[in-house]
Amino acid sequence: MLIKATPEDIKKYGEFAYSVALNPKKSCYPTYADGIKTKTDFFKAAERAIAKETYELLLFGIDGKVEGWISYYWIPEDRYLQLYEFNINRGTKQALAELLKTIETKFAGYTAYFGFPGDNQEAIHFLSEHGFQCIEQDWNHSFFFDGYTAKEHDDCIEKIFRYNFDKFRRVYHEDPDTYWNADRIFETLDDWTIFVYNQADQPIAAVFLTGKDGYYEIYGSEFADEVFNESVFRELLTASLSECKRLDAKYMTYFCAEDEKSVLGELGFQCVGQYVLYIKEL
Repeated sequence: MLIKATPEDIKKYGEFAYSVALNPKKSCYPTYADGIKTKTDFFKAAERAIAKETYELLLFGIDGKVEGWISYYWIPEDRYLQLYEFNINRGTKQALAELLKTIETKFAGYTAYFGFPGDNQEAIHFLSEHGFQCIEQDWNHSFFFDGYTAKEHDDCIEKIFRYNFDKFRRVYHEDPDTYWNADRIFETLDDWTIFVYNQADQPIAAVFLTGKDGYYEIYGSEFADEVFNESVFRELLTASLSECKRLDAKYMTYFCAEDEKSVLGELGFQCVGQYVLYIKEL
């Protein structure tokens, strides 16, 4: 059973929900098992889900016993809904079934985005069996900047601003299901850090990231010919790490593809686990 949570519920069940959030087999993304997000972050997220008009926090119970909570948020103008917390100790499939029934009624016409650890097989099986489409499978990595020294990048690395944003457009292959397309990135460019790798003044690859307050996340890497080049990727990633270090970064997250994992390990990233993203038109 799902019921709307109150501030008192956060106080009463918060410690239990947090313990579940640390288990990738029983939780969703964003994960609290990455060594970056803290218990304080967890409680702030729950409080935000109660306080904001476009968020909702729901308790889930079976036979009168609370088994965890779920939250999500939505962007009305984009008809976008994102699962925000899903920390369920017992009854994952039942919780998802009730959640799906709720959002299909309240958010008809929206696209729902549900991200889970690969370890949460019960959730993944449910989504696969109920009309969700898997559009992304990545490996989640954390980087810690303590002791890292920034490096100077080669002349072939170029930082992107508004005046040269077209170079990024020429590399970026937009997926129709991706929220952050080139136009949205351009509109919010002050929130992004983008580097391209030039070959004979032609952009052949890019990496783009966002962040603040010491925490940065690489949103993706792109190759113009869609062929992964390990040495180019290494140069772009090194430039990104160095830029963030100069911005006093403490942590970085990157959800990478299989062929990128070895370079991340070489540069000092720590693998958290697999991430899968499912979507459904409600």
